[in-house]
Amino acid sequence: MIEELGGDFFQHLRGFYYTAKTGSIRKAAQLMNRNPSTISWQIRQLEQQLDTVLFDRYMKRLRITPEGERLLSWTISTFELLRGMKSDISSPSGVLRGTISISSNLPFSARVVRIIAAFRRRHPEVRIKIRRALPYETVEDVISSRVDFGLTGITRDVPNCHMEELFTSQPLLIAREDNNFNLPDRPTEEDLIRLPFISFLAENMEESGDPYFDTSLASLAHPLQTVLSVNNYHLMLRYVKQGMGVAVMDELCLMASKYGNLGEDLRSYPLNGILPPVHNGILLRHHKHLSPQAAALISDIREELKDGLAKIRELAR
Repeated sequence: MIEELGGDFFQHLRGFYYTAKTGSIRKAAQLMNRNPSTISWQIRQLEQQLDTVLFDRYMKRLRITPEGERLLSWTISTFELLRGMKSDISSPSGVLRGTISISSNLPFSARVVRIIAAFRRRHPEVRIKIRRALPYETVEDVISSRVDFGLTGITRDVPNCHMEELFTSQPLLIAREDNNFNLPDRPTEEDLIRLPFISFLAENMEESGDPYFDTSLASLAHPLQTVLSVNNYHLMLRYVKQGMGVAVMDELCLMASKYGNLGEDLRSYPLNGILPPVHNGILLRHHKHLSPQAAALISDIREELKDGLAKIRELAR
């Protein structure tokens, strides 16, 4: 038996969603091309129907309640399910159509180009959108359901998400082959403390450190000496090659960054035991309702990368 809902229930959920994401009824109204009074009314209607409080009103600010957080998760899942239903019903048997949106870091997305191109040739009515993003941005995209799924690397579990790991990438210290740092084959934390570092800087220019290793490097007993920060791994390697310092990146980033002969005259040192490995794979929000086309592409990526990093190295050639 299907419970009867008010005809405007889904519109009320949309108003609630945009208010929750923006933290403002006024901003939600602008995005929905509605009057703020309409959005306020929609939220009041939801609170009455659900017999709960979705937002705390404090000093003219809205703070979502725990009940509101739970409803937000259900709201995202509900609209994902509706999109999936429309895509499935509107597609003839065996024919995929619609849009797939992906958020991915550059090293990973560069390695699945052949897989996605082959998928598109088999399913010409599917449109694919790929957003290049740093790992933390991919996490935000997935949690907010801005994309169908993410392809990225993480070093720790992400709340409200599931990572289907496809391969692990080890952390490395990169230096010139002829460096004079007297490094052992397996550097220790004491070795790192005395080195000049080329570090990764997020694009907003706030000193956030490397998107993979910021937390782990920050937890070392002594701060590291950063001599230069850039927001591109390829540039990091170029400065390392100039002898300005060393860099930290994982195997996948190194593989994706050393275009042409840039990798020549560089040496990598394993940092296992000091920094965590990067778990690379498909990032999905909990209770995610995938469209048929997104599920099919994930299946192809999963199958093609089942051999792990060995397959990634093959795709890099």
